Parts: sequence; C-alpha cells; structure tokens
Amino acid sequence: MTNIIIGLVSFAAIFGGVLIGRFAANRLPGHHLSSETQSAVTVSVAVIGTLSALVLGLMITTANSSFSARSDEVRELSLQLIRMDRNLRRYGPEAADARARLRQWAIAKTQQLFPEKGKPHPSNEETITLLESVQDAVLVLTPKDERQKYLRTLCATLSSTLIQARWSLEQRTGHSTPIPFLALVALLLCSLAVSGGIVLIEELDKPLSGFIHISSDSMRKALVEIAQ
Repeated sequence: MTNIIIGLVSFAAIFGGVLIGRFAANRLPGHHLSSETQSAVTVSVAVIGTLSALVLGLMITTANSSFSARSDEVRELSLQLIRMDRNLRRYGPEAADARARLRQWAIAKTQQLFPEKGKPHPSNEETITLLESVQDAVLVLTPKDERQKYLRTLCATLSSTLIQARWSLEQRTGHSTPIPFLALVALLLCSLAVSGGIVLIEELDKPLSGFIHISSDSMRKALVEIAQ
C-alpha cells in the first residue's frame, strides 16, 4: 500500500506544480515570457528531464536486480526443500518425524513469504526455530547401514543449505533504494510517468507483496510434492 501512496503523492505534487506554474504564468511581467526566456526554460527542463530519466532508469534497474535475486532465492529454497524431503523418504520410516517437521516448516515458511490478507502469519523466529528442529531431527537418526549413513549425511548437509538460503533471503528485507532520494527524484519528473515509475520501483522492491510479486508456485508445488 505504501508504494501506491508514494505514487499518488508524487502525481499530486508534480501535477499540482504544473497547475501552479500555469496560474503564475498569467501574472508574470511580459519580459519574463519573451522567446529568449522560453528557450532558456525549455533547455533547462530538457536537461532536468534527461537527468531525471537517467536516475529513474538506474533506480528501476537496481530494484529489478533485487527482485530477480529474491525470486532466485525462493526457487532455490523450494528446490532444496524437495531434495531433502525425497532423501528423507529414501531413508525409511525412521525419518518420518524429520519429514513431518520439514512439512510443518514448509507450510509456515510459505505462509510467511506469501501471507493471505486478514490471516496471521508466522514470525521469522518461529520459522527459523522450526527449521532448526528439522536439522535436530535429522541429527538424531541412527543409520543401520552405509546407505542410511550416506542419506543422513546428505540430509544434514541439505538442512544446513536450507538454513543458509533462509538467512540469505532474510538479509534482503528492506529497501534497496533510499526512500528520501526516491521522493526527491519523483518531484522532478513528469506527473503520470513518474508516478508509474515510482509504483514500479516499489513493487519490484517488495517482491513478496503487492501487485507484482514472486510466484508462490514453486513453494506450493514443493508442499504438494512432500505431502505425498
């Protein structure tokens, strides 16, 4: 919602500036409206518009890079989740508790990453505690042969990979573009174009919510896969 508010405020401020300028133009002395003055203003506006467009383009590129990185991290999390569940399944019935905890964490993590409106979602502390309990359940397994020993080692490694991927995703929370600078640039651009650009930046900078967001299909497919 914040991104839409910023876009609307930017639109109102810039469009309001245009209206004030037109109103003030009717009350300026004649020599301020000469062709030389108009030429100077036109050149100045062109320079400001070009620089503003350049800065806005760089900011969109930064936000898009952040969006792509987070999207890749969610896909990687889903992949490692499926790998670990399948290897726990191969281990045998002794790994049923670890699988149940893994499924519980996957459900909680999906709710945290892709919360539904009006429904509470788990906190960061709750999800990391669940994930650590999965690793604990793997570590208490007692292999009976070389096959189970290999699978236990592999699952322990995958659990560490899941924890690392989880922390990597958490480290990317927040804004990649400073909000004060973003607001300043918004006031220098044309009303509708800037408003749309600001909304786009904010949407890409919050890939887990808003109109443009990372697809939850990979995590939900992982949930279906491990539920079998």
